[in-house]
Amino acid sequence: MHKFIVYLTFIPWLLYFSSVCKNAIKDLKENKITKDWIKKNIFKIFHFENIILFLIFVYFSVNYHDANQIWLVDVLLFSAINLYLFFNRYYDKNKSESKIGTGDISTILIILLLVCIPLLYFAGENNHVTTYYILFGYSFFNYLIVFVAMKLNNQIIKIVKRNNEK
Repeated sequence: MHKFIVYLTFIPWLLYFSSVCKNAIKDLKENKITKDWIKKNIFKIFHFENIILFLIFVYFSVNYHDANQIWLVDVLLFSAINLYLFFNRYYDKNKSESKIGTGDISTILIILLLVCIPLLYFAGENNHVTTYYILFGYSFFNYLIVFVAMKLNNQIIKIVKRNNEK
């Protein structure tokens, strides 16, 4: 039963992560990534208000790991943080208004494969706290994950085109 509930807590995270990745895909498609762009958009790339919420989770999971109900606190806190962040995205002034096209489907599939890594880790190790830390890291570094997925996608497309030309 505990494992099933932990799997349910991944749903709010997936909602939040998909919304930030969607925005990151739009941003990275529209802009050329340079040091100046990163410097200008550092608060758009890294939402530092999220760090406070992540640190609250870390505080409870580290300092009260011997408490009787810490499993419940971890699960509820992780879900509540991600639900808050998801709904807070609707009020984000940095949201990109452009659309995602069909050309982005392969990038989205690569991101989905990367998302499977921590979920498979939990399935194998059954360690929800470490999985939550990894998922928070994914959320915080979403632009980096999308950037890597876009670069992988471009490399795969180049290889496929080269093989089709032969």
